[in-house]
Amino acid sequence: MNETVEQTKEESTSAQQEIHTFRKEIDAVIQKAQKIQAALGRGSGGREISLVVTKLQEGKMWAGKILEAMGSPFPKELADKAE
Repeated sequence: MNETVEQTKEESTSAQQEIHTFRKEIDAVIQKAQKIQAALGRGSGGREISLVVTKLQEGKMWAGKILEAMGSPFPKELADKAE
């Protein structure tokens, strides 16, 4: 039984690392899309690239919610500073 618990913890940690990596990859794509967005300005395709950026941000957020559900600690440097 103890081996099963340890194996489950290892799998959970591995999955958390994969999701963290995935979120970083999404962030890199968001940055690329924002560069395209800046180049397009308000011209042709501007609205569409804005939607691309928004949906990528949503995907990153939902991946973060998965981490939260898995019990991954929220980084203190990202915590809200408002009182």
